[in-house]
Amino acid sequence: MAIQPGWGKISTAIDAVMSQDEGAESLESHNSLSRTRTNRIAKIFEDLTAMQTDTKPFWDYSVTNRKFEQHAQIYGKLATHWYQLRNIDLRWADVLRYYNVAGTGYLHIFWNPDIGDIDAIAEDPRKVIPISPAQNDSLEHCQGVVVLRDVPVNYIKDRYGVSVKAESDGSALTWVSKIRDAASEAVSPIWKWHKSTPAETDLPRIPTVCLKTCYLKDSRRNSLKDMGDEFIPGRDIEMGQWHEEPQADGSLKRVPSNNWSYLVKPGESLYPHRRMIVWVGQTELYDGPSFYWHDQFPVIKLTLNPVPWSWLGRAPLWDLLSLQSSLNKLLRVVDDHAAQVAEPGSIHDKNNVSKSTFDSFTTRRAGWKLRQNPLAGKGVQIINPPPLDAGIWEHIKWIMNEMSELSGTSDLQQVMGLKQIPATTTIESILNAQTPALRLRSRILEAFQRQVAMQFAYNATEFYTLTFRVNILGAGGIVLDDFDYDPGSLLPDYAHVDDYNSAGEITPEAMSRGPLPRYNRSQEFLRQFIFKITPGSLLNSAQMERTMIYFQLARAGIIDPITLMEQLNIPNIGVENLPPEVRTVLDRIAWCQANGLMMSVNPAGRKASGQESPRIVTKESA
Repeated sequence: MAIQPGWGKISTAIDAVMSQDEGAESLESHNSLSRTRTNRIAKIFEDLTAMQTDTKPFWDYSVTNRKFEQHAQIYGKLATHWYQLRNIDLRWADVLRYYNVAGTGYLHIFWNPDIGDIDAIAEDPRKVIPISPAQNDSLEHCQGVVVLRDVPVNYIKDRYGVSVKAESDGSALTWVSKIRDAASEAVSPIWKWHKSTPAETDLPRIPTVCLKTCYLKDSRRNSLKDMGDEFIPGRDIEMGQWHEEPQADGSLKRVPSNNWSYLVKPGESLYPHRRMIVWVGQTELYDGPSFYWHDQFPVIKLTLNPVPWSWLGRAPLWDLLSLQSSLNKLLRVVDDHAAQVAEPGSIHDKNNVSKSTFDSFTTRRAGWKLRQNPLAGKGVQIINPPPLDAGIWEHIKWIMNEMSELSGTSDLQQVMGLKQIPATTTIESILNAQTPALRLRSRILEAFQRQVAMQFAYNATEFYTLTFRVNILGAGGIVLDDFDYDPGSLLPDYAHVDDYNSAGEITPEAMSRGPLPRYNRSQEFLRQFIFKITPGSLLNSAQMERTMIYFQLARAGIIDPITLMEQLNIPNIGVENLPPEVRTVLDRIAWCQANGLMMSVNPAGRKASGQESPRIVTKESA
């Protein structure tokens, strides 16, 4: 990955954001020179992150089979609960922060047994290593991916029950080492009070190791010997973790211990859902099936400025590094010139000016006076600096404007300005004014969110039990499939097309065979769902337009007030209290009409056109 264009700029960009790139440190030997510096890069970095996260990052699940409409609603409510409970918007912001400095960010969605829920974290792109990438837009075009993470050795002991030798003392975790060094002086006296032995001069080092997790495509099958398209039958292989479970007749039966463990029959794929390997140094911690049914790598790549010749793409801050350095140099020139104006230089004739006068004299002191004998020499001569070139100020303005243009903050500010729409500006004109680059980034964000939505649906089906769903959604989280031959699962017993005859009835062969394993049925079942994101809907401007359209439809009686309130994200609507038969928008319209809840337009006065966003006007009397 070191040969990737821009790889070496990642650390430089991070240092620039943290004001550790260059500046006053290089001028320490010149005490009289200016050390002024500004950090426009950090300001642009925060603005980009804030503007890029000012979106509507939600999706809708829809299905053409009306039998599973309740499933789609459950997935949507679970996604909303997960997004808010686990602060996924903050993790999403971290992904964009990595994109701004590295050109690419990664969101790692995984099952976290420590919290008993699906979790997400932004991975450092320097510690995500793709294996044999064929294309640059997604990790799915790679043979595998390795994720590196520095963790304390106690984490390995608690999580895997294995004692490993530390590879470092925590110095690799820069923030840990800095906190440790800063706290050492404050904490060591406390140790001295509580210990009979002299206190150490430093806090104990934090032993850490690099935990490596590899997700891999492995196409091997259960066979003793591969012979082209044929195979020599082997035996059934238990993949993952299994245990013996007592049966009613007193016998013991081998059953999988979790949802990602399964039995592979001869000729079947050993790793239908990818392979997962976890290790530290030379110590293997896990090697078996991937935990996830979605048949994808749980690490999702986001590159908003992709180019076909680079895996990382282009980061918006890379082009600003030289401009930031030039800006600081110009500001120091202005500062040094101002210092010369305030205290111009002077030339002292040694035949006329004494040593004591020379040492104490300063041109910055107001009302300074000197006695000198013009017959003994020239005395003191004041050398005023030349005027500052006016082009310097123009160049400073150009640099600041150029940094805004190159980073794209000027484009995003057009969308942010929609929150204060003038009275003569319509929403359509604002949307049409968006630059092509901004619309392209919106489409990439939408594709990224579709992948997140798809993986969450699979993970929710796999990890969220009936008890978990009832605790969150109440009775609305229960479906009929929770009480079939495979209870407690959102999956129907028979999800494959081959399980039904032409009349839509379950075939005798499927009945005698029984339900297939859950991981098998999930592929066929969730393939029916569509993860729908309206193009451009991630932008707040499009959300504003969509809201005003809903207002117009509600006034015309085409949608119901309940759906309008959902669009406005009004809390405590009480949708769960609607009658069970009120499910679709048409059902809601009929129910609201029967209960007198439909909107009505006041016949008096001029009717609002709905073409402009509402404004708050404050008037004061004279």
